[in-house]
Amino acid sequence: MAPAFIFAEQVLSIVRSGKKEIEIPEGARISSAAADLIKEHQIQIKTVAPGLAASGETSASKANRKKQPGPSAEKPKSDPQFENSAEITEEELEEIVDRIIKRFKQLKGGEAEKEDSKKSDTAVKKKDESTDTDDLVICRCEEITRGEIKDAIRNGIQTLNGIKRITRAGMGLCQGQTCQQLVARILTEELGLAAADIDPTTARGPVRPLRLEVFANS
Repeated sequence: MAPAFIFAEQVLSIVRSGKKEIEIPEGARISSAAADLIKEHQIQIKTVAPGLAASGETSASKANRKKQPGPSAEKPKSDPQFENSAEITEEELEEIVDRIIKRFKQLKGGEAEKEDSKKSDTAVKKKDESTDTDDLVICRCEEITRGEIKDAIRNGIQTLNGIKRITRAGMGLCQGQTCQQLVARILTEELGLAAADIDPTTARGPVRPLRLEVFANS
């Protein structure tokens, strides 16, 4: 059974009747306004069994309602002191808190999934772009791609001469006339160096075939 409530209207009816005693059912709750009136007019509280005042009204308030029937006797709903605000138990409060925490986790999880999806899309896009550029042929004479040059650099080669020996980029007919600057640019990008920090390849003099009789007669 819901607990009874004692409001200021009921106490005022006792004050108007000139009585100094008010009957309150066991377990009834007294509003703050009613408690102030009881203390101000020094009204004694008499506790009665709940069955005698199941509706939460005192005998004096019932008599007053009989004398003044009609809508005017109803408690105004707009006054906060007549609102029936039942207390929330600890179990109900914990359940509400758990629902709020669960909702926050769902929202946070959704945002994390969106962020992860965005990062994944960006990584795939960068990978696709990198794959496209890695297939670009840098040394046309020896058909060496950008990816092969980058692999050599990432395996520890840090000079143009080293890349030339490992990949043969620059050993073709043009002798690096076309690809040497491109290889140097890739080297600076991978190592984070300036172009001035890259040593040029070792220059060699022109070579042409000679007959053995030249060495025999010399």
